[in-house]
Amino acid sequence: MLVAQISDIHASPDSASLDVLAEAISWLDTLRPDALVITGDLVDDGWRQGYRRIVQSLQSLSCPIHILPGNSDRQDLMRSELGDVARWPSSTGPMHFLSAIGDVVLVGLDVTVAGQSHGDALPHLQWLKDSLADVGGTALIFMHQPPFPIGIEVLDHAGCRNADGLLAVLDTAEKRPLAVLCGHVHRPVFGRLGSIAVQTCGSLCPPNPLLLEGRPDIAAIDAPSFLVHQIADGRLLSHVVSVPVSTPVQIDTGG
Repeated sequence: MLVAQISDIHASPDSASLDVLAEAISWLDTLRPDALVITGDLVDDGWRQGYRRIVQSLQSLSCPIHILPGNSDRQDLMRSELGDVARWPSSTGPMHFLSAIGDVVLVGLDVTVAGQSHGDALPHLQWLKDSLADVGGTALIFMHQPPFPIGIEVLDHAGCRNADGLLAVLDTAEKRPLAVLCGHVHRPVFGRLGSIAVQTCGSLCPPNPLLLEGRPDIAAIDAPSFLVHQIADGRLLSHVVSVPVSTPVQIDTGG
């Protein structure tokens, strides 16, 4: 099973990220994944036309598409503009999703906090616990803000709070998820929450620089990227796919 993950498009009238998205979708059309998950920050500044143009790009895919909001998204616009390509169980409240594709269950946990860059798992732990109780196969958890520090201070302030509570729910589930898969930080980063693998997806605009341990602020040279997750025999392999672009996009260190 192949599950593609795209994150942090940050579409705006003066960015090239929609062109990058078109390149990524064209590539995925050939790959034919079994599902696509977008882990938030689709547009900036409530740009309604950006959501509409994202829908136009996604409609060529034949696989199920699931979308989480990020801190830069307008959830009311997501519901009104993305309904042709994505569905949510509830028309109000958190935009969680739960979807079984074969023997793999995709769990979308909306941890966004209105008006804030950080996320918070605490209000949603009971929903997650109840959802995992019904999971009989292999589960993957998707979120926007990551529940572990990535070592870039400005972004760690905007991570997901109450990670200990999240870990407690995941550790006590009858079948623990293979991984927690996030966006938000505009870089592919790999770590753990307890013993559970956690990783973040790159962005479709240029990645944030590596501001690590007081080292110099060096311009990032990485290409925009997304992830393809391969699930087989109860194991997960995640492949980083880079998308070359010719037009530079402004780096956003705010996640």
